[in-house]
Amino acid sequence: MPTSRALPPPRASLLAVDLDNTLINRDAAFRRAASAFLSENGLPECDADVIMELDQGGHAPRPAVAAALAQRWNGISEHTILTFLRRGPAAHVTLDDAVRRSLLAVRAAGVPCVIVTNGRGDQQEEKIRNAGLDALVDGWVISGSVGHRKPSPEIFHAAAEVVGLPGLDRATTWMIGDAAHADVQGAVDLGIHSIWVSGGRPWTESSYWPTLIATDVVEAIAHVLGERPRLVRDRIPSWLLETDGRQPEVYEAAPAEYRARLREALREEVTVLLAENPAGAAAGQQLAEILEVVHAVATDLGISPEVLQELRRGRAEAQGTYESRTIWTGRYAERGPDRP
Repeated sequence: MPTSRALPPPRASLLAVDLDNTLINRDAAFRRAASAFLSENGLPECDADVIMELDQGGHAPRPAVAAALAQRWNGISEHTILTFLRRGPAAHVTLDDAVRRSLLAVRAAGVPCVIVTNGRGDQQEEKIRNAGLDALVDGWVISGSVGHRKPSPEIFHAAAEVVGLPGLDRATTWMIGDAAHADVQGAVDLGIHSIWVSGGRPWTESSYWPTLIATDVVEAIAHVLGERPRLVRDRIPSWLLETDGRQPEVYEAAPAEYRARLREALREEVTVLLAENPAGAAAGQQLAEILEVVHAVATDLGISPEVLQELRRGRAEAQGTYESRTIWTGRYAERGPDRP
């Protein structure tokens, strides 16, 4: 009797990817640009930290940053500083080889890929071309050119138009980006899938969640293509082991990498559970996967399942039963005259 297995998810119909600090390291390029500007104008190299702080990852208004720096640098005009800021990191951007390989894999898989970015049209297009991304993607949509900024739905619809799609297929469209308010919020509002590029940061929003969380864009793209690296101790489906000619590729990760992946897997599973709010059997399956990662964390830390259960029981006894939905605030109500 043949082994049954779940059908693979449908191939992505569109992959939209953010540019700055997702496909390219915009902040690193901007720091290089800042160092060059300081050197050209005889200014102290340590002021690069000041520029980076004022820049706020490119989100601070350019005129405000220029005014603050002109006040700091007596003799350097706001116009000169503003020209530098608007030119920004475009001349200093580079593309990581791993990102290049990931985009080539997207193309090989036949998935249309469009860069969706906020910013000035000329500046963002210069970054795209200087990084060599123009030869790796199917097009781009820049807010300064189309008149709409993420998270507005219009900019995502424009991405579909770039590659000739009649619209966004909510079941097979993905958005990858590092900005919660722009990339993830925009995707959630449209009902499309999203992957938040965390860069090691924790997810802090409570009103919306990404479909998945990845450390970087390479891992995010692997998610979309169904090639996400699995934990060494993670479950490998039996059908995969039983398929002739296919041997799962695993490696022994260093403890720091392994534990980082455990934390990311746990955060991802919990995020999906909260975002999708599955019912019945689906919720049970999701919780089973979460518990598996929790037990893997415990094992890696040398904590046996029995000790883990005892710790849980002790915590439950200290803070109250889990049988009811009552939530303890962490505070104590003051006793009134008629209270026991």
